[in-house]
Amino acid sequence: MVIKVAKFGGSSVANSAQLKKVKGIVEADSSRKIIVTSASGKENGEDHKITDLLYLCYEHKRYGMPIDMMFNLIQEKLLTIQRELSLDNTIDEDIQALYEALKGPIELDYLISRGEFLTGKLLSRYLGFRFIDAKEMIFFKYNGEFDYPKMVEAFQKLEPIETGVVIPGFYGSLPNGDIRLMTRGGSDITGSILANVAEAERYENWTDVSGILKADPRLVKQPKQIDIITYEELRELSYMGASVIHEEAVYPVKDKNIPIYILNTNEPENKGTIILNKVAIEKRQAITGIAGKQDFSILTVVKEHMSDEFGTIRKAIEVLESFHIKVEQISTAIDRFSLVVDSEQLKPVLYEVVAQIKEICQANQVNVSHELSLITVVSRFMKEKTGMSGRVFEALGKEKINISLISQTGDETNIIIAVSNQDYRKTIRTIYQEFEGAA
Repeated sequence: MVIKVAKFGGSSVANSAQLKKVKGIVEADSSRKIIVTSASGKENGEDHKITDLLYLCYEHKRYGMPIDMMFNLIQEKLLTIQRELSLDNTIDEDIQALYEALKGPIELDYLISRGEFLTGKLLSRYLGFRFIDAKEMIFFKYNGEFDYPKMVEAFQKLEPIETGVVIPGFYGSLPNGDIRLMTRGGSDITGSILANVAEAERYENWTDVSGILKADPRLVKQPKQIDIITYEELRELSYMGASVIHEEAVYPVKDKNIPIYILNTNEPENKGTIILNKVAIEKRQAITGIAGKQDFSILTVVKEHMSDEFGTIRKAIEVLESFHIKVEQISTAIDRFSLVVDSEQLKPVLYEVVAQIKEICQANQVNVSHELSLITVVSRFMKEKTGMSGRVFEALGKEKINISLISQTGDETNIIIAVSNQDYRKTIRTIYQEFEGAA
């Protein structure tokens, strides 16, 4: 039997109108047998996410403050959906039980998981699918790793699933049965794990955007949509913040080459973006995408005859590690090297870091530059197309944009450059225009 896993994000289940769209999508393809849901999200700017309200309840309870205002918002939001969809007291008892539980000691993970749990119950009733608590399907070991053999065994006991199942995202259970949350956005991971254990044909991630865009629409006017992207390309772009799916959701499906489809609940006819490990048929394109982050610093260490010694770069990195500062990029020359780090991490300990690097590395100079941005240009075709780096540099040169650092690995999947913060927007627009013809 062909199985597709479909995960619906918080905006897709924000109100009764959105749930009606979800039902239309599920019923349009009978192979969508496993449905994963986030907690009900915001339906407008004045609304609140259920998960955020639950966190507020926990904090208010923790400091001895009343929780009724927040809890009433949760109750009203969910019961309005229930009433408007005529679902007949589906979650009344569950909501009352949660309110009673909040009067005594309550674990944070259990409380927050109730957003997905209650939304999942509503959705399963509305679809006519069986509801399965995620604690009975998603299992953690005590060290935080997922217990795949146990999850495979649980899934096999589920079969047959012809009638379809709804499973809440974002949480699972420890060996003792306690609820354990994933990181925010973890419902994406739940869907990916279920696609793995079900040997699904594909994993659909339904959200409020039509796929992944080639650039940030806040910086580039109407950027084109990416049709196909590899897992490696997605990781590169995600690292710079350009992702609509939790990056950890890639790993459960990667080795099995189960495609991930990023789709829009509000525009289901859009083909979205397909994420694959291996692409059999290629549609040639110049670049896959552009992304960037601001507010980095560059530490440039100058030491005469450095090339004749061992371990100078390692010693500098160890100094940074002792201050819990992560190195983002490294660039080297004969007698100097540059380390790119997050400015927010560096600035509070700048003088101590510089002094220690200078002493331990016996450096002649340690120079520091702030207010820099890192921008990555990603393409799996870069190695096969000559002159792509040249086009980037030439386009930026014409706009008089100075490049502070250049980095490219041997597999040539991306080029990373550093420019000043004030040139951040202009740089992304210039590169996009060079390769896509509009900005």
